[in-house]
This record gives sequence, structure tokens and C-alpha cells, in this order.
Amino acid sequence: MTETTASLLPYLGVLKVSGEDRASFLHNQLSNDINNLPVSHACYATYNTPKGRVMANMLVLNTGDELWLIMSADLIDAIAKRLRMFVMRSKAVLENVSDRLGVASSLIPTDEDYDLPAEPPLLLNAEFGNGVWQIALPHAGVLCVGELAALPAHNEKAELQWRSHEINHGYPWIRAANSETCVAQMLNQHRLGGVHFRKGCYPGQEIIARAQYRGQVKRGLAVLTAATPEAAGIAVQQGGEEAGVILNSALTPEGSINLAVIKFAAAQAALTDADGNALALQRVFFDAE
Repeated sequence: MTETTASLLPYLGVLKVSGEDRASFLHNQLSNDINNLPVSHACYATYNTPKGRVMANMLVLNTGDELWLIMSADLIDAIAKRLRMFVMRSKAVLENVSDRLGVASSLIPTDEDYDLPAEPPLLLNAEFGNGVWQIALPHAGVLCVGELAALPAHNEKAELQWRSHEINHGYPWIRAANSETCVAQMLNQHRLGGVHFRKGCYPGQEIIARAQYRGQVKRGLAVLTAATPEAAGIAVQQGGEEAGVILNSALTPEGSINLAVIKFAAAQAALTDADGNALALQRVFFDAE
């Protein structure tokens, strides 16, 4: 029987939003329907520039008294600073609580193939127990959020298994190195449940809606392997020309496995990183033209 692996995930952190206007404030800023996010549920969401570029993607957890935004730790302070610019008279307080709240993984490793959900899962169940919230994710992993003392310790092997699992299943995390490089559809947020197309206005909404209904997006997610270590923000090239960017990477015995956004037209081409190291295409999460 395969054992569950668990680890603290240091690359993720928590931005806490409190105050009686917390839901309405975030509803007007994020891409999902925060006003109707029930207690003990979570949803994916993006925070975008007015031009529709994703500054950060996240999980939003409704704990009842607060909303917790789970995102890349290296983006939290910048995102909090920008959000505070729009609080104005809203009763909403934002605080980076990553010094006391952490994020951990719980995963039963599997080699089973995975297809994206037929319908975007706009709501995810979350259960609370022993001081920890457990969010069941569509790719069969569980994200655990709570006091650091209540979470498992960091385990490098388990963290790499989790990162590889999310890469293989097409679940990206925008990092500081690639913030504002993609629109939501390039990250498959419309298929993963991160965009609610009937919720009304938010920054970048017009661009994202136009991209959805006019089919203007020509890039998407792909899994690439390499014999070399890679990292977020490294360019993907085709014949020396820009063809995409690496979003997330995990070391493997053979080198690395990477989740990248690439041009649709590059899906059948020979790809390299910026230093000329070969990148082998394993799968795409879009219909190549």
C-alpha cells in the first residue's frame, strides 16, 4: 500500500484578510465569486493588472471569520501592498501571516493519468480539524493550512513529489519571476475553476472575457523535462527565438520536470532553455493548432 507523503511547502504563504467588508472588497479585485464563497470552502482565483496579466494566482479559503489567500510566498508583500491601495473606505485589513501560518501538502503518489475537469470546479471543500484546514484539490492532493506547529515538518522528498504532481497535472503557481507574464487562460485558470465569467467587474475582466470568447490566446501550459535543473522565469526558446517561459520546476533523478507556458505553434518544435539545453515536451494542456 502506498503511503501518504506530507511536507511543509516553504514556497507558499498566507495573506489574511479580515474585516466586515473582506468578501466584497476581494470580490471586486479577484477573478472569482468571493461574495458567494461559503464558509469551509475554497476557490482558485487570480489577481490581475488592468491589462489582464496575472500578478498572482491563489487559493482563497473562507474560514468563517477571515479569508486566507494562499499564494507564492515571494509575492505576498507586493500583492498586499497593491491591494491596500484600493481598500479606501472598505473595512478590510490585510496581513502577511506566513510567520505563523503555513501551507503543507498531503499526497498519495500515483502514476495514474489525469485529465482536467470537464467542468471548472468553482468551489472546493475544506475541512477543519486539529488546528488545520484541509482543502481537497481536484488533482487528488490535499493542501493543509494552519498554525506552523500543527503542520508536518519540511521533507524535501515529499515536497518534490508534490511539486512534480502539480506540474504533471497542470496546476501552476505564479512566482515573482514570472508575475505579469500571462493572462489567466494561458494558465488554464478558466478550466481549473479560477475564473467566474458571470460575477461582474474586476481588474482585467474585459481582457480575460475577450480572450475567452474571441479565442485570442495562442499560448498554453505544457510539461517539459530537461537533463538540467531549471527554474521559474527561465525562457523557453525555439531556434533561438522566444517561445515561452518556465513557471514551475522540480528536480528529478534525470534532471528536472517543468511547467511552462509555450506558444501553441511551438508544441511540435525542438525547444531549449536560454542556455541551449534541450527541453523535451511531455504533454500539453491545450489543443495545438
